[in-house]
Amino acid sequence: MPGPGLFRVVLACSLLGSPVAWAEDHRADLLLQRMIQAVESLSYEGTFVYIHGQKTETMQIVHTRDERGQRERLLSLTGEPREVIRDDNILTCIWPASRSVVIEPRRSRLGGLPAAIPDRGFGPDSPYRFSLKDEQRIAGLPCRTVQIEPQDELRYAHRLCINEESGMLLKSEMVDHEGNTIEQFMFTSIQFPAHVADDRFQSVMKGEGFNTYRVDAQPGHSELPPDPGWTVRDIPAGFHLTSVTKRPMAANQNPVQHMVLSDGLATVSVFISRAPGPDDLYMGVTQSGALHAMAVPSGDYQVTVVGEVPGATVRMIADSVTYEGAAR
Repeated sequence: MPGPGLFRVVLACSLLGSPVAWAEDHRADLLLQRMIQAVESLSYEGTFVYIHGQKTETMQIVHTRDERGQRERLLSLTGEPREVIRDDNILTCIWPASRSVVIEPRRSRLGGLPAAIPDRGFGPDSPYRFSLKDEQRIAGLPCRTVQIEPQDELRYAHRLCINEESGMLLKSEMVDHEGNTIEQFMFTSIQFPAHVADDRFQSVMKGEGFNTYRVDAQPGHSELPPDPGWTVRDIPAGFHLTSVTKRPMAANQNPVQHMVLSDGLATVSVFISRAPGPDDLYMGVTQSGALHAMAVPSGDYQVTVVGEVPGATVRMIADSVTYEGAAR
């Protein structure tokens, strides 16, 4: 057992923090920032497997960024046929089974990889700790694992395997507090062409007799001023309110207010809408893999909170959504 003098030295060093650990955090953060840029700016095409809940899906992706902006096409190779085409301004979803096409404005800069991709670099006040782990080989390429550990139980851990030469993300795992992988994405093949032809971003599923639905493209379907009276009273540590919008929805006769909370990696959405009647209000919790959702009534309004975070985080947010404006 160490004497009191040695104990005080060890304690002082632990309070000051390890320069080696800080340097490792910094190197991991730099690799993450390279990955954020690579996923958005590189031209790549490949096939990946996405495992979530009890489902395993195989998808094909084609992505580029050129003078026309960022473009991408996702095509399902297993399960229900579907196709998603993105460009800088428009998102087009094609569902052959129902012979329907949905076109709406693209509201997120993030692409179609089903992975937890940070929306920024992290500073010293980050709710996560970063470290570099061993190398792996994914889709024939070496990649270095960045371990992202939460400093509390309000969010999940992540393991991202990044090809250091290109900065491209090749594999992502979301891990719960027991160390179980609850969601995983991994490329099985990937290429980095110098040029991607325009016809690679044309739909291969559209045909005769498809019905097209345009969101926010008709009069009366534009965004509305959000109600500032709605607030999340106790935002979990590390999360920040990043956007508030309000717009009509095709499936709801009343407009829906949408509040987004993010910690830079995890994102939680809060949807608020007046219920058509008292019998339409409900309360409940659902889960699908890493995704948790909780619905609670607030007066004659329905509040629904959804996010790839632990159930306790969703419940904390749902219980603190309040209306602090004038009487409605």
